[in-house]
Amino acid sequence: MKTLLTALLVLHIAVGTVALFVGLVPMFSQKGNSLHRRTGLVYVWCMIIVAITAILLCGLQPFKMFRLFLAGIAVFSFYLCMTGWRATKNKKGLYAPFDKVLAYITLVVGAGMIAFGVYLLVLNGLQFMPIVFTFFGVLTSRFALEDVRTLGQPAQKQHWFFQHFIRMGGSYIATFTAAVVTNAPRLAPANAPEWLEILYWIAPSLIGGWFIGLTVRRYKLKFAKKTSGILEA
Repeated sequence: MKTLLTALLVLHIAVGTVALFVGLVPMFSQKGNSLHRRTGLVYVWCMIIVAITAILLCGLQPFKMFRLFLAGIAVFSFYLCMTGWRATKNKKGLYAPFDKVLAYITLVVGAGMIAFGVYLLVLNGLQFMPIVFTFFGVLTSRFALEDVRTLGQPAQKQHWFFQHFIRMGGSYIATFTAAVVTNAPRLAPANAPEWLEILYWIAPSLIGGWFIGLTVRRYKLKFAKKTSGILEA
C-alpha cells in the first residue's frame, strides 16, 4: 500500500506541475490555433489525472480534513476544466449524456462539501478551514447547478466562447491555489503572521479573477464593435 500511495503522490505532483506550466500556454497563445488546442488538451488530461489521484490519495489514507479539502478543490478544478473544454464541442447547446451525468455528480459533490463545511462550523465554530470548505462547496454547486439548468437549451450567441475561457481560467486559478496553499507555508518563516496564510488562499482568486474580468470586457467590446460594424454596413 505504501508503494502505491507513493506512486500516486509522485504522479499527482508531477502531473500537477506540468498542468501549472502547460496551462499558461493556451492563455497567451493565439486563440484557436494548433498550439492553443494541443496544449489545452494536455491541460485537460492533466486535470483528469490530478483529480483521480487526489481522490485516491484521500480515500486510501486515514482521514485528514486538509487532504479531503484538496480532493474537493481537485474535483472543482476538474469540473471547470472539463466544462470549459466541452463548451468548444457544444457551441449550439446540444450536450451529450456525459455532460449531464457530470453536472449532476458534481452538484452532489458540491452539496456534500457544503454539508460537511456547515457541520464543521457547527461543531468547531468560525474557523478558517470550515469556512473555506463551505465556500468552495458553494462555488462547485453554483457552476454545476447553472449547467443543470441550461442543459438541453439552445445556447446564446457567443455563450460557449465566454464559458470556455472563464472556466478554463477558473480551473487554473483553483489549481494554482491548491499548489500555493500546499507548498507556500513550507517556504514561509516559522514566525510568519496568520494573515499570510489567508493571503495564500485569496490572492490567486483576486488576481486571476481580475484578469478574467478584463478579458471578458475586452471581448465583449470587440464583439459589440464587430456587430455594430455589420449593422452599419
